[in-house]
Amino acid sequence: MDRKRLFSKMKDFPKVDLHRHLEGSILPETLLKIAKKHGGVLPAYELDQLRPLVQMIYDPPGFNNFLDKFKVFRGFYPGRHAIEEVAYTAVKEAAEDNVKYLELRYSPSHFACSGRFRESDVIEWIQGAIERACREFDIIVIPLLTISRDYGVDLATSTVELATKMPPRFFYGLDIAGNEIENSAKPFSELFDMAKRSGFGLTIHAGEACGATNVREAVIHFNADRVGHGIRSVEDETVIELLRKKKRMLEVCLSSNLHTGAIPSIKSHPVRKLMEYGVPVSLNTDDPAISAITLTGEYVLAVTELGFNEDDLKALNRAALEHAFYPDKEKLKEKLSYYWD
Repeated sequence: MDRKRLFSKMKDFPKVDLHRHLEGSILPETLLKIAKKHGGVLPAYELDQLRPLVQMIYDPPGFNNFLDKFKVFRGFYPGRHAIEEVAYTAVKEAAEDNVKYLELRYSPSHFACSGRFRESDVIEWIQGAIERACREFDIIVIPLLTISRDYGVDLATSTVELATKMPPRFFYGLDIAGNEIENSAKPFSELFDMAKRSGFGLTIHAGEACGATNVREAVIHFNADRVGHGIRSVEDETVIELLRKKKRMLEVCLSSNLHTGAIPSIKSHPVRKLMEYGVPVSLNTDDPAISAITLTGEYVLAVTELGFNEDDLKALNRAALEHAFYPDKEKLKEKLSYYWD
């Protein structure tokens, strides 16, 4: 099958995405549109000049190079309407890519722009936009809360305390992201205990830039239900056995792993090996705008570079539903499982 036909087939294929950041879902075209409509300062106002500042299109792979792309977004949002448009557009674009179920994670601190807005207001705005998009498009979306290793425990504590006091519709899980190399997750462990007591699912970025030890820590020390990326698990048989025995899912993101330098090529990605070991995995985007990808495109890579077939993709989506943080998992499976029967 030629690539054009394969892409069309994969776009028609219903998909689940458990690991997608709202902050990394904002295309340069959207940024320019918002700046024109609502204001906001950008380093460039021509698309060909802005694109390389926010997308991994010319940069060599590297964790810091990847994280640097987020600098343009920090402090950009001029007000409520801009934030709502970002959230609405992200859901709309996922639905247009035939994503049927999406867990969209984000940091209220990021969108609060260093205190310009109250985090509680930001959460209300984003949730309203997500729910409006879900009513208009054929997609189910639940939000997950992200805190960062990079900005200290105090800020993360205030955010988690706020989130756990809000009604359940606002957040269904807690995630920690940021620079895994320079900042340990250990100081944040009490926040994960707090979130767990509030009924949140737990997922932790680990084992991407650093080794399998961080994955073991995520599962044993944090009791994480899922691990973001986690592909360095393949380096330690005991960690593989831990994931398999405890049925902890790895949220795999092919292109993102390439762009951060976690793998040298898509063909070398260990997702196949992890599946063969019996580790639950799902296929996701991470930051589709930063990587200039869609989930459809990731499925094409899985087929062409890693030898996946349609049965493999169906199995990945069924597994993703099993590990979803949706509050009524059986109801979710009733709604969606027929896609992959």
